[in-house]
Amino acid sequence: MFKNIIFMVVITSSVSWTMGVAMVQTVPKKELGCIKGLGVKRINALLEYRKVHKLKSLEELLNVKGIGKGILENIKNDKKKKVCTQFNEPKKKVENNSSRVIKKKNISAE
Repeated sequence: MFKNIIFMVVITSSVSWTMGVAMVQTVPKKELGCIKGLGVKRINALLEYRKVHKLKSLEELLNVKGIGKGILENIKNDKKKKVCTQFNEPKKKVENNSSRVIKKKNISAE
């Protein structure tokens, strides 16, 4: 019985570990901005790293510039900040139809 409990604990912890790696591999940058210690530069470095590398473990994040053991622990524990990092996305150009000038014909009464 005790061996079965130990086995279940090991299986459960390995499954949650894999989910953590999968989450970091796929989470959008807006959500990464809520993890304590991750700002714009570190998030961009992480996004560039994961474009090139398929993460097999969270320890691989130590290869990302600016991410150390402390930030890695924040990622593992999903430690959130009080205010998430905001990203200034380029604004899409919207055509404003209200500024068009309508030419009127001049009709003069003769």
